[in-house]
Amino acid sequence: MPKQKRYEWRIKQKPPQKAASSSSAPPPPSPPWVELPREITADIFRRVGVVDTLLNAQNVCNSWWEVCHDPSMWRVIDMRNPEDMEMDVVFHKSCRVAVDRSQGQLSKINIEYFGNNDLLKYIAERSNQLRHLRLVGCDNISKGSLAAVAKNFPLLEELHIYLTSISIVDIEVIGRSCSQLKSFTLNVCGFRGGLTGFRRLQINVNDQAHAIALNMPELQHLALFGNTMTNEGLCAILDGCPLLESLDLRHCYSIDLEEDVGTRCRQQIIDLKCPHDCTHGYELSAQICDDNPADDESDHGLSNYYNYSDFDYTYPDLEYDDFNYLAGDLDDDGFFW
Repeated sequence: MPKQKRYEWRIKQKPPQKAASSSSAPPPPSPPWVELPREITADIFRRVGVVDTLLNAQNVCNSWWEVCHDPSMWRVIDMRNPEDMEMDVVFHKSCRVAVDRSQGQLSKINIEYFGNNDLLKYIAERSNQLRHLRLVGCDNISKGSLAAVAKNFPLLEELHIYLTSISIVDIEVIGRSCSQLKSFTLNVCGFRGGLTGFRRLQINVNDQAHAIALNMPELQHLALFGNTMTNEGLCAILDGCPLLESLDLRHCYSIDLEEDVGTRCRQQIIDLKCPHDCTHGYELSAQICDDNPADDESDHGLSNYYNYSDFDYTYPDLEYDDFNYLAGDLDDDGFFW
């Protein structure tokens, strides 16, 4: 064989491995957080929040990546947008990813100050084990949307609605579809004064109370903070919901508990909060609207209206693109999934 050929053959060979020196430094120890039990790590991530977990925490190390892809990590989803429009898209995408990772095990979800009809439908189609749903200030979830998805929540036990549009049909369909519902909250802004403005608008202030009474007979806990119902609606609830143990009527200024219905409430309800009771400790800012018929007709007699989620923003419906969950895959919005 020519010398040139021998030379070429030799340089293609893998160089011999050097024997490991006995004086080589040992590999550095793993960071202490890697050794934490998975359930403790998951609990920490829940406290950190969904967005920070998906954008940052899951990319720290392999063990954290694995925890963040465990479906049990996403049985409870708590998402609270700090009313920042620039974060709206981030919260929508993160919520969908979290729901996907739950793989149908989602049992409890809280959405505050973001969300729309499409997101509610997305959650409903993938979460038939849901037992607790809470919506706060979801301006883009329109009336009728809950009715459209109620059949997907057969195990729902708690439904808490704050400052979010809901119709009589929503209440009726939820009551019929969610037979295990035990706790219902429908809290709005309190109205103080007469009902002249509502009468001019031909609004039946007891419609919601009658819908609850006729369709939610198994309720044990009911909160109607700021509701405009009268004693008629309250009596309907007491008749239709005989299992009630707690009832929150704070800021329900059209109710008069000095009449016989007040005595009945105190006899039937273990934990009763009356219209004028203190709101200290209430989880949201307690605002009041004044119904003043002397004001200009253009505002329908409802003056000094302060809604604690009074936004002028319009959020467009979002189109959801499937995410690639491989580490290091960066999408157009700067997300590492």
